[in-house]
Order: sequence, then structure tokens, then C-alpha cells
Amino acid sequence: MKFPHFLAFGILLTASFAQGQDKSYQNFLNNKEQYSLTLRELIQETEKDLEIRVTYAKNVEPYLEKKVVMAPWKFWNDPVRRLAYMLAPLDLSFEQVDEKTWKIFEPWYYVRPEAEGKAHLERLLRQYGTRELWESRKNTLKTTILEKLHLAPIPQPLLVPNVSEKRLHDGYSVRNVALEILPGYFVNGNLYEPLQEGKFPLVLCPHGHGKWGRFGDDQQIRAAVLARMGAVVFTYSMFAWRAEESPLGRECHADPISGTMQTLHTIRSLDWLTTLPNVDATRIGITGASGGGTQTFLGTAVDPRITVSVPVVMVSSHFFGGCPCESGIPFHILHGGTCNAEIAAMAAPRPMKVIAVTQDWTKNVPEVEFPYLQKIYRLYGAEENVEFAYFDEPHNYGESKRQAMYPFMAKHLGLDMTQCDETKATVEPMETMLYFGPNRVNYPKKGIQTLDELKALIFKGV
Repeated sequence: MKFPHFLAFGILLTASFAQGQDKSYQNFLNNKEQYSLTLRELIQETEKDLEIRVTYAKNVEPYLEKKVVMAPWKFWNDPVRRLAYMLAPLDLSFEQVDEKTWKIFEPWYYVRPEAEGKAHLERLLRQYGTRELWESRKNTLKTTILEKLHLAPIPQPLLVPNVSEKRLHDGYSVRNVALEILPGYFVNGNLYEPLQEGKFPLVLCPHGHGKWGRFGDDQQIRAAVLARMGAVVFTYSMFAWRAEESPLGRECHADPISGTMQTLHTIRSLDWLTTLPNVDATRIGITGASGGGTQTFLGTAVDPRITVSVPVVMVSSHFFGGCPCESGIPFHILHGGTCNAEIAAMAAPRPMKVIAVTQDWTKNVPEVEFPYLQKIYRLYGAEENVEFAYFDEPHNYGESKRQAMYPFMAKHLGLDMTQCDETKATVEPMETMLYFGPNRVNYPKKGIQTLDELKALIFKGV
């Protein structure tokens, strides 16, 4: 085969260049080295140029001597843009501490730069400018979430409620519950009820990753107050959170199946609670903080029976939750990517109040996540149904957040605000609240003992 003259000439020229110009050609290939600086050098340049302070967590120190290729024309005067470009190759995260201080964190797969979180919401909004397009997106997300949680289809119902006698308190009662939802697997919780007879709205109270779980003061107080206000309230435990009530230890909670089980806790608890004679199944609320906040908006997204939601210190566009029960199952990365703010928006047009604080990943709610939520609710003409409260406080479900939640629940569930008095709540000792008794003394022999046994039920069917 003969080469065209111009091609043959090109081959000869290339060969000559390679033979006679090896050194200069290699230098040309390696000229990127002049743009290569260590992370430590880039931090120093950034602090000097922008007159800011850049700190870092101790576990970032091993990254300081790693080289980053970054041309000087990317040394923008915008700290967010510059930090995003220089940290992206190392998969490091950052956040603004105050006006002049920024902090770098070790790689977290469940965190993206704040600016990217905001930009992602803007990209998402451009995808669904109409209610019909949003409904299509919402249906796709719901299907995907349930599939990734291995809840499509949801395992066949098994509802065997084990319920203790009532303990009477000021304006409400408490019972211990072990709800069998799979053969040998129990959702442990406490049922708070008004003392009077009638049909009442229902409020679910999942808890977060605090040490005491549903036994914590904040959890007991809000359940008691909501019951005094006229709601049936169910507080229920995370999967494998307290050794006192399950042989599945805390190490099992680190398995991604925890996300499956906690969502199943919510769905199956509703299946049982809505059969109670004193529950009005048309009025159902849910509220929790941190990991309980995740379960609040995730449960609302997949279960249309929930009519009112108050997720606390968890709705964010750049943070996905630091536990496998929240971000261990990869539904966030599909269909162009989603985020907790978009999942929370799936509540629309049902009433939702987002509670946020300055001292965690919800600090941008007033400027980023809440305006996004308003735009989704506007598609339904229901902007009045979405609210937010914002506090210069740490990450918890403290009294100020509870006081912001009570009137919202009262407004949309028909509760009595005159009975909203936290001093009337009794905080019980954990031993009193355990259906199976201290150290699981009454845990049934047929009960699930290992994670492998549970997975066999979930993944092979029941």
C-alpha cells in the first residue's frame, strides 16, 4: 500500500523530530512540572493572595506534601472556586468557618464542596420547569430509592405487635413495643398516647445517632409533649443501635443494610399503627433530627401516607449523611445524581418545615436549600406549605428546635397548643422502656441473632 506524499512526509518529519529533538521534546512533555506544587505550598499561596486563613483537620496532614497540578491562572480571587480546584484532585472537602477562615477535611465520599451543592440544585431545577416534569423525576427517584434499598417489592407483611401495659403520666401514657416485622426481627419502640378517648393524628419519631437513641431526653420530651397535645406518637429505634434491645451489635449498623432496615421500620410501623382504633390514618406526621432527619425525609419521599414532615438538622445539598444507614446505598449517584435537598422536596405539596442551624451542614438552608424547596412547592401553588426555622446553635434536637416544631405540627395535624408544656414530660429510665427487659432477658429464642440470618430473610424473600 502506498502512502500519500503528505502522510509520508509527516512520518519522516515526526521521526526526524523524535531522533534529533529528544531532549527538547521530552521537556515539552514534562513542562507541566512547572505548574506542580504541594498542597502545603498551594495553601500558603492562597492565604497570602486572598488574606484568609486556611486550617485543616489533623488527618489531612498526610496530604500536605502531595503534588497538585494547578496553573497560576486558576488562582482565582474567589476562595470557593480556588479551594474547589486545588482540592478536587486529592478528593478533599472544605467548608467556611467564618468570614476569613476556611477548613479542609479528609476525603468524605458523602460530602461535596458547598458551591457544587448549590450548583447541583440549580442544574436540577433546569431539568424540571413544570409540575409534570418534576412529578416524572420524583417517580423515578422513588422507584430507584426503593430498588436500591431492596424494598421493591417490600417484603410481605408480618405484623405481630408485642405491647406492654400502659404507664400513666401527666396527660399521656407510655407503652413498650416490640413489633415483629420479619420472622424473628423486631422494631423496638415506645407508644405515647393521649389519656382521653377518640381518634388522634399519628406522629412518628425516628432518632439520630446520639448515644442514647430513643431513650434520650430530647426524644422522650418531644414524644410526651406531642401526646399531651393530642397525638399518638411512636418513637422507634435505629437498626442495631442499642445492645440492650437487640443481639445485632453496633457493628451491624455499619453495614449498608441499615438503610434498608430503617426505612422498613418506618413503613412497617405505619402499617401497624394505622390499624389502631385511636389513630386517624389521614393525619400522619414524622419528625427526627440528624439520622432521624434523614429517615424523616426519606420516609416521606417513599410513603405517601405521611402528610406532614419536620426534618431537623439534615436537609443539605452538599452533605449526604456520614453513616452507611444514610449514604451507604448509592441511590444518590444515579439519574444524574440527587441530594438530600431533592429527596426532601419529594414531600411537596405536603406540609414540611425544615429546621437548620449555623453549626453543621444545614447552615446554608436560608440561601440555598430553602429557596430551592420553595420553587418545587411553587409548582403546586403550595408555597405556604413549606417553612424553615434557623438557629445559631449546634447539631441537635434541642428545646428551641422542638419549640419551632410543635406549632407547625399543631397547625397541620390539629393539635392543642395549650397543652404544649415540656415541664409536664416525664423522662423515664431506659430499663423501664425495654419490652424485652434489661439485657434482653425476655428476647425470644426464635429471634434473629446474626446479620447473616437477617440478610437471608431480606435478600432471599420471606
